[in-house]
Amino acid sequence: MEKTTDNAIKKIVIIGPESTGKTVLCEQLANHFKTTYVPEYARSYFDKNDINNYSIHDLEIIAKKQLELEKKYHKKANQFLFCDTSLITIKIWSSHKFNNVPKFISNSIKPHDYDLYLISNNDVPWVPDPQRRHEDLREHLFKSNKHELQKLDVDYKIIKGIGEDRLKNTIRIINESFNS
Repeated sequence: MEKTTDNAIKKIVIIGPESTGKTVLCEQLANHFKTTYVPEYARSYFDKNDINNYSIHDLEIIAKKQLELEKKYHKKANQFLFCDTSLITIKIWSSHKFNNVPKFISNSIKPHDYDLYLISNNDVPWVPDPQRRHEDLREHLFKSNKHELQKLDVDYKIIKGIGEDRLKNTIRIINESFNS
């Protein structure tokens, strides 16, 4: 894969509730557009740390590492860089769990962080795994993501569909957004 110049890279973030296919979609999109994607650092963090006993300080660590990963993967991207989460997600979890958000996280979220914001809808079946715990909060978390993007005053699109349709719908949104 031949890399495009850095300023030509479009950063696309996919956020949304647990178990809505964000990681799979990032992998599929990176493959389709022959580029790379930034994995969600929280997943690897909680593979090594207790997800049942974390602190607000842990969320700051995760946020800082997520930003580092975005910079690292940006250098490897070609045309698009897909991000499998953002600090918005960490902010929502911090607010939900601790009723508080560290200043670092709040201050680091800017409207121009991404060229396209996508929210993964709840129209896919729940798939449990050891890090997913909140099937009952999917609609609440979906609305929280929308609310955060509205507060940022950014344009966003909602990803819908199941399986191949979800991928095709997302590719269509990206192509329409960037006239690819």
